[in-house]
Amino acid sequence: MARTSRNNMRNSSFFHIMVQGINKEYIFEMRNNKEKYLKLIYSNTKEIQIIAYCIMDNHVHILIQSENIQDIQNWMKKANTSYAIYYNRVNERVGYVFRERYKAQPIKNEKHLYLAIEYIHNNPVKAGICNRKEEYQFSSYTKIYQANLAGIQKRMEEIINLCSLQKENRKKGQAEKFLLVEHEKENKEEICQEIIDNFLSDKKLSREELKNEKQTLKEIVKILKCKNKISYRLMERNLKISRETLRRLNIE
Repeated sequence: MARTSRNNMRNSSFFHIMVQGINKEYIFEMRNNKEKYLKLIYSNTKEIQIIAYCIMDNHVHILIQSENIQDIQNWMKKANTSYAIYYNRVNERVGYVFRERYKAQPIKNEKHLYLAIEYIHNNPVKAGICNRKEEYQFSSYTKIYQANLAGIQKRMEEIINLCSLQKENRKKGQAEKFLLVEHEKENKEEICQEIIDNFLSDKKLSREELKNEKQTLKEIVKILKCKNKISYRLMERNLKISRETLRRLNIE
C-alpha cells in the first residue's frame, strides 16, 4: 500500500485505489472479466463503502470510504486474490496477475473528493474509448449516479455529512465547480501510457503498425494533445515517433 502521512490518515477516511495488470497486461479486457471483478469488489463491503469506480481493460480505479486501513487491506487482498485465481484458471496460466498489490491515495479534502470522482468517471473519455462518460458501461457514473451531476451532489452530501472528512471553504454550488475542473494526475507519463495502451488495444494495433496508419496516428495524437494536454516530448517517448513527425500531422 502506498505510504501516507499520519495526518492524512487521521484526516481522511476516503481513498482512491488503483490496481493494474502485471506488465500492464489487459487482464480485464473481456466483458465477463470486468463483470467478475465488479462482483468481487462488491462481495465483501461490510466495512467498505464504494463511492465510485471505473474498470478499464488493464487497470481499475475505485474510490472508497473506510475508517480502518486494515479493513481496506483485507478487502483488496480478498478481491484481488480471488480474481487472480479465476483469471489464471480461465486462461490456463500460472503466476502473478496484478502489477502490484494496489496503490492507495488518501483524499485530503472535499475538493479532492469531487476531483477524484470526476477523474475516475472521465477515464474512458480521456483514453478515447468513448465521447461521453455515460456511454461507458463499466463505471459508477451510470450505475450509481444515473449519469447526472445532481445524483453525484446528493450522494456526496449524504456521505460527507456522515463522515469526518475535513471540509475546506465550502460554498453554495462548489460541487459543480469542482466537477467541471479537470483533475490533473501528477504523473503525466502514466496518463500518456494508459491512453496509448488502451487506444492500441481498442484498434488492435501495435506501436509499429501505428506508424504506418496516418489517420489513426492523427486520431491518437489529437486525443493526447487536445483532450489531455500531453506534450509532444512525452508522445515521442511513448509512441517511439519523432516530435517533428507528430507536429507535421497539424493537429488543431
